[in-house]
Amino acid sequence: ALASGAQLHRGTFEVTKVENPYGEVIIRGELRRHKAVRRVPHFETLYRSKVIDRTVFACLEWYAERLSLAQSGMIKCGLDVSGVGGGSAAHHIPTTEVAMHARSDVDWARGFIPDNDLRKVFDGVMDDGDSFAVIGERVYPNVCADRAQRKASSAFKIAANHLLAGIGSHVIGREAA
Repeated sequence: ALASGAQLHRGTFEVTKVENPYGEVIIRGELRRHKAVRRVPHFETLYRSKVIDRTVFACLEWYAERLSLAQSGMIKCGLDVSGVGGGSAAHHIPTTEVAMHARSDVDWARGFIPDNDLRKVFDGVMDDGDSFAVIGERVYPNVCADRAQRKASSAFKIAANHLLAGIGSHVIGREAA
C-alpha cells in the first residue's frame, strides 16, 4: 500500500527512486536506489494532464521550491500541526537566511495575483495541496459543489497565468541558463 486511506484522498502518490542518504549501495555491480513514496503536487498532475503548459509549470515549480524553503527553519517541530513549520517569531525557532529570502520571493510572486479569491484558490493548491473540490467549497460556499469545483479550477489557471506574467521572465531565464 502506498499510503493510508485518509492520505489517499488528499492527493496522488507515486513510488519513486531516491538516493541513499548513507551513500551509494552497489549490489552485484549495479547501483541500487531506494524506493520512496512521494505525494505528487496537484500542479504537477495538471501539467502531466496537459491542463497547464511547460512555462506555467516551471513557474509553479519554482514557487513550490521557494515556498518549501520559506516554511523551513533551522529546526522543524514534528508536533506542530499548524502547517507553518519552524522558523517564525511565533514559534521561537531561529530561521535561516535562505528561508528569509525565500519568504521574500514568495511574497513578491504572490503580489502578481491580483484578486483575493484567486489568491485563496492558488494558496489552496500550492500551500495546502487541496483538491479543487475542497477549495471550491471553502472559497465559493454559496455555489453548488460541482460549480464551485469548476470555478476553483478556472481560478487556479488564471492565478497561475498571472504568476507566469509576473515572474516568468525571471524563472524561465534562470532555467535556460
